Amino acid sequence: MLPAPEDIRPAAIATLTWLKRSMDVHGGRGSAAYYSRWRHPLRGWAPPYPETTGYLIETLLDAGRLLEAPWANDYARRCGEWLLTVQHPEGWYPALYADSGRPSAFNTGMILFGLRRLWVETREQAFFYAMERAVRWLLKAQESDGSLQAGAYVANYEPTYYTRLIWSVLATAPHLPDLPVEVAMERAMDVLRPRFLPTGWLAETGFRPGEAAFTHTMAYALRGYWEISELQADEEGLDAVRNTLERLAEDWRRYGRLAGRYDVDGRGDRSFVCLTGNAQLSILYFKAYRYYREEAYRELGRWLFHSVLQFQRPSGAIAGSQPFWGPYQRLRYPNWAAKFFLDAFLEYALSTRP
Repeated sequence: MLPAPEDIRPAAIATLTWLKRSMDVHGGRGSAAYYSRWRHPLRGWAPPYPETTGYLIETLLDAGRLLEAPWANDYARRCGEWLLTVQHPEGWYPALYADSGRPSAFNTGMILFGLRRLWVETREQAFFYAMERAVRWLLKAQESDGSLQAGAYVANYEPTYYTRLIWSVLATAPHLPDLPVEVAMERAMDVLRPRFLPTGWLAETGFRPGEAAFTHTMAYALRGYWEISELQADEEGLDAVRNTLERLAEDWRRYGRLAGRYDVDGRGDRSFVCLTGNAQLSILYFKAYRYYREEAYRELGRWLFHSVLQFQRPSGAIAGSQPFWGPYQRLRYPNWAAKFFLDAFLEYALSTRP
């Protein structure tokens, strides 16, 4: 019998507190990952990361309220204020760290999550203008075929997990009625929608062309498509995501756990577990449970959450991989792993309501 959300509340508080530490090391201006001091050339806290700081803002606000941690509101705002200072005048946000000098469409989209939420929460014009500039730049940077490759991790390659970028832009549409957001993002989805194969597996979802995809990037792609489909009341899109969730469920039933990554034919690398990906997939199974009301989805969501919880550090940190030296974020505690663990906890709590 898996414990109730109230029983795992202390674990969620520990991870939220760890995220506070990841911001305190930089004066509350941005969140960072932690590099293990064990056999790692980069040791200690990394520089603050604009991309993950951006989408962490929503988690700080939501988890802070549920866990009764009022300091999280102030930290979310301070992260947003820092992001205002690192935005380029053209509207884009940088690849990697704030001083890279290279625009990134994907990172800009991830930061949009935080800017939009802060605008909704505070109605402060600075957050609105930053959101508007970012969207204008993304629309201007869109390629003639509809893709959004500006500042891509690999040149001339747009992975399927850019559905998450499209979702972030579409979420701003109600706030920017004068911009052709929905038309532009439909063109962007035309590029990626065929990557969801009839087999249930996904094409080109890895960091590089032809590469097997970590469950982290698979979950990015699936979550983006799910949220877009909900926004557009697109049953076919929801069913496409459900098809992949079914394939993963079959794999779990066969092997007792999910692989850390999968190729386009569904062959899994079982030498490790991607803890970040398991947390993200937990969120999706909980969402599928609430939509389809099938108990099997809730149970798998809970199982995936506990597959991460059992490896949580006493500090609240969540590693990239299990074992710790696995290939996803080797020897690191990513701040985004902590974010998705908390997001999964929030979904876990929702799943217990009638």
